[in-house]
Amino acid sequence: MNIGIDIDDTITAMPEFFKVLTEAFARKGHQVHIVTSRTETEESRRITEAELSELGIKYNHLHFIPSQTVAERVCPHRELDWYNKYLWQKVAYCLQNDILVYFDDDPKVVTLFRKFASKIKVLHVINKQG
Repeated sequence: MNIGIDIDDTITAMPEFFKVLTEAFARKGHQVHIVTSRTETEESRRITEAELSELGIKYNHLHFIPSQTVAERVCPHRELDWYNKYLWQKVAYCLQNDILVYFDDDPKVVTLFRKFASKIKVLHVINKQG
């Protein structure tokens, strides 16, 4: 089974929960995909990997969604505004990687999953601190 998890305001909102969850999935041999809209640079990848390690998050794949320019080119849903096209890349990644369950805090992302990837169970993480 493959699961996907956002970082900011998802893992960071409930780090202990996601630590236990990812450890359990790793023990069972499942694939954990971390999917983030952070900008990818060599430094941001290093910082993100260190942060996930410090939080005790077990994962198999770390994916930074591509830039807005790429999103405009690859998103087939012309009716979406620029920002939703950008976020849609999370949906596309999960579809391409057979993700069955996805966790995210952003209501726009949750809506995109429900509209374009209804077979993926999307769980909306509510950050009560923010």
